[in-house]
This record gives sequence, structure tokens and C-alpha cells, in this order.
Amino acid sequence: MAKIRATNENLKKHATKPLTQWLIDAAKRRRSITYGEVERRLEAEIGFSYINPRRVGIPAGALMSDIQKKWPEKKKKWPEKCPLLNILLVRQDILLPGDGAGPFMARYLNDRDLKSNDFRQKNPKRWRDACEKIATDVYAFEDWDQVYHHTFDEHLPTPKPQGKEKDGIRHNRKGEGVNHRNLRMWVKNNPGKIKKSYKNFRSDTEVVLDSADRVDVVYYDRNMTVAIEVKSRDSNDEDLRRGIFQCIKYRAVMKAMDIRSEPKVDALLVTQKDLPGDLKSLLRRNEIRHFKAPRRIATK
Repeated sequence: MAKIRATNENLKKHATKPLTQWLIDAAKRRRSITYGEVERRLEAEIGFSYINPRRVGIPAGALMSDIQKKWPEKKKKWPEKCPLLNILLVRQDILLPGDGAGPFMARYLNDRDLKSNDFRQKNPKRWRDACEKIATDVYAFEDWDQVYHHTFDEHLPTPKPQGKEKDGIRHNRKGEGVNHRNLRMWVKNNPGKIKKSYKNFRSDTEVVLDSADRVDVVYYDRNMTVAIEVKSRDSNDEDLRRGIFQCIKYRAVMKAMDIRSEPKVDALLVTQKDLPGDLKSLLRRNEIRHFKAPRRIATK
């Protein structure tokens, strides 16, 4: 099959939709995506010939224009509109958007200075602060499926797992016990029972990180992410100990994935058993919180 030439027209025609899918997946998982990653995926998955990573900004600008034209809330003021998805497309050297995002940011934040060609270089702190403010809006936004549907008149497809190496990746739960699954789903469906302040948090289960680890449950709020490892009543002390270290790893990876410089990421171990003293001490030393769930939980 002939390769797709990386002309401006072809980038807008063939790269805009997949890039939108990848950025929405990044928004939902609170991560960013680099120009280089997009370039490699467009070549490997879509069939483009070589693309200079800098030219990835062409479909990024096109997707924002398409979203803003077709999103039904476009007549409202910016705070009520779809936030800037392209803020998650970043340069690998600074892990922030390049200058091309400036005009969009200037309009979004009503700050004309941001669209100056040399603003990012001369005002790196203001640039970072602006990017992080918008990224918080993007991460908190919950209507990405509707945005995609309105933009492309089709449903958002399920993201395909990245990478071929299967070691360490659990793509399904065939080996999951009944008690673990019941507890996992109970935690996913009852954030308010874990902690009252979590009541209105968005929750998801089996969230795959960039490390290929699969987190049992994640709670999302505008300014906080909570990674949760679940250990059912079937777990022994070694399982519980392993769960603490899984929490430590999840927290570190999720902080590294987030475009913001100091994201608030907490980790929580949920068990149906009391913890022995040495494991309680391990939790305290690493600032991992613990919740003891009921030994028997209602399932639907």
C-alpha cells in the first residue's frame, strides 16, 4: 500500500481524526502526548510517510477549529465551552505546548500576550502557568465522547492498547477471582463510602497507565486523582504488602504522566482485612492511605 504523503492537505484530511482520538484518550487518563509520539503513530498506524514532528501542529490546529465550529456550545463564553484539547500536545524538551498553541490559549484565557511569537521564550513561567490552568480544565471536562460525536458524526472508538510486549500487561481479567471483582466494582461504584469528600468524583476501573500497569480503580476530581489498589478477603499478607508497593508505583507514574508540574495524586489501598503492624508502618512511611471495606458487600 502506498504511503500517504505528509502534505498540509493530507495531514488535515487523514491525521485530524486519529489525533483527536489520541488526545481525548490522553485527557481521560490525565497525561500528555509529544509531537514525536504522534509522528511515529501517524506513520505506523495511519500510513504516512516521514513527518517532521513540528508539522504535527497542522492537524492539531485543524482539530481545534473543527471542534469549535461543531460543538453546540460554541456560542457560549469560553468557561462554558469545550476546553483546549491541543494543550496536551507537547514538545518533548519542555513537556509543554509549542508556540502554535498561543493564539488558542490567548483567546481561551482572554490574554492577548500569549499569542506573541516570542512570549513562551521570554515568559516561561507565565506560559507554564497558563498551560497548567488550561490542562486542569481539560482533565476535568467530562463530555469528550459528545465532543467527538458532534465533530465527526460518529462515536468515539475504544482506544487500542499500545505496545506489543505482553509482559506486565493484563489486557483482561480472566484470572480475577469473584471476591476481587466484587470488591473492585464496589469501590468503583461507591466513592462516597470510601470518603465523603469523594462522593462526586468521577470513577473508572482498570485504568491502564503509560507503564502498562492496570490500576484497579481511579477517582478523578478537578484538582485531584486517587489511584486505588484493591485486595479482597482472599489476599494474604504478601499480597497486601505487594499492594502497598503497587500504590507507590501508581502514584509516581500518574504524577509523571500529568502535564502539570505538581499534580495532586493520592494512593489508597482498599482491603477487606486488617493490616498487621509492619504493613501499617510501611503505609505511614510512604504516605499511602488505607480503607477497610466490609468483608461482605452487596453485589448487583
